[in-house]
Amino acid sequence: MVSLALTVSLGLLVSFSNAERITSTPSCCSLLSEAFPDTIYDKNTQTWSSEKYNFWSATAVLDPACIFTPTSTEDVSRAVMLFSQNECKFSIKGGGHSNIPGAASIDDGVMMVMSQMKTAEIHPEEGYIHVGAGVLLKDIYATLDPHNLSAVIGRYGEIGLGLALGAGISYFSNRDGLAVDNIRNYEVVLADGKVVNANIKENKDLFWALKGGNNNFGVVTHFDLNTFAIPGSAYGGIIHYPQSSLDKVNDLVYDYHTYQAVEGLLTHAMPQWVYNGSTNDTYNLTPVIYNDNVEELPPIMKPWLDVPHTSSTLAPRSYENLSIYLNEGFGDGLIQEQRVFTVYADKKFYKDVLYKFREWLQNFQDVPGFLGAHLNMPITPRQVHQGLLKGGNALGLEGAGNHTLGVLFFGITFEDPQYKENILSEHDKFVQSMIELARERGVLYPYMYAPSYLTPIQLPGTTHYTIMLTYCGYNQAAIASYGPNNVDRLWRVQRKYDPKAVFQRLVPGGQKLPPQEQQVH
Repeated sequence: MVSLALTVSLGLLVSFSNAERITSTPSCCSLLSEAFPDTIYDKNTQTWSSEKYNFWSATAVLDPACIFTPTSTEDVSRAVMLFSQNECKFSIKGGGHSNIPGAASIDDGVMMVMSQMKTAEIHPEEGYIHVGAGVLLKDIYATLDPHNLSAVIGRYGEIGLGLALGAGISYFSNRDGLAVDNIRNYEVVLADGKVVNANIKENKDLFWALKGGNNNFGVVTHFDLNTFAIPGSAYGGIIHYPQSSLDKVNDLVYDYHTYQAVEGLLTHAMPQWVYNGSTNDTYNLTPVIYNDNVEELPPIMKPWLDVPHTSSTLAPRSYENLSIYLNEGFGDGLIQEQRVFTVYADKKFYKDVLYKFREWLQNFQDVPGFLGAHLNMPITPRQVHQGLLKGGNALGLEGAGNHTLGVLFFGITFEDPQYKENILSEHDKFVQSMIELARERGVLYPYMYAPSYLTPIQLPGTTHYTIMLTYCGYNQAAIASYGPNNVDRLWRVQRKYDPKAVFQRLVPGGQKLPPQEQQVH
């Protein structure tokens, strides 16, 4: 008897063979131009040139044949139907903050830019805000702040809503969990142009898959974000610590991960170490936020001020102001590269990895404009539990038990592309060496699922490790890191909602579903 796995495999082979008849890009652009004469731009237009380069990182800039700027869900529906029927390759761009080539742009294809879909409508009685896929986070905060409402979204104002398909750490995550776990509804255009809602009642399997599944199932045109009351402003800003305080900051980071973030649900801190090649200096800039209308930090967060620091900008702020302020200094157009992996919170490993990264960064101090950044962000047991209470997600975090996890980010920035190949290769090797160090010390996360009252068990010989999609590098297999069971489940959702694999074949960029091992039973 032929198994279902083999039957599905053969079906996918038939579907994938359609790639042989992919329509030429000029023909696709011409078809779009006939259907949408006012919102299609070719290489001879200013809009094309502006949008081509409108990315945070120069690594994301590709060469699309034409650019399409839909203004409504209907536009997206008609366009996706056209793409599917004519085998046109395309990409989907929201805020443009991914550094991964192809995540939002495309070479010789159609780049669909969602920037005209900026709806932001509050529904106070129902407790949500309805936003378009082109909205920036600062716009959401600006809409909610005057009503003393907020939502679990990202922290930097110039970022879009891609994080709502990846993971998303928020000012409110210690209390409410990740951004993906606070989406009430996704409005999705499927490969055949059909528009569906995905939520806890409708298309529940798709709802689960979108929470970490990226661009593999459809085009999300609108998000309904849960909202909640806030007491006016927050209290926050940035504390600047000199190089001489780094050891104490490291100790404080571990305290934040295992105590402050666990016991103080309104706390938020984002420690970030910065290496400046031009001065060969390493310092720490930590945004510290208390999500309440207070005039000073509460006792649980006072240790941030006890460590010797050179300056502090802590003050009452609106969330719009906070998101814009934290984004200052993050200009567009430089070469940005990043890597990430996840460990169980461990004070010694946190300290060792920072100093090893600092030592590695010094190899490139003579590269013009060279900067390094290291962030260490907690995922607490409550954050994981919030995800389970709200329908679950695809991220595979459930096995951490009663342990806090640390998401370790390693970023580099520089200007001159002549250094790109060497630096990116060496950066990848360094992070891989830190992953191996974490594995040797038994702190690398993956894990075997265990209830919260048990200690997580690391699987012997496991090669994969958990990667947060919104911070990953171009060659890090984020979705594969969710674990084989979740990957299998994501593939089942993909086959159900996109049986011709349009979003695997025609949307080639970004984090795609990893290949499955096909078995005959």
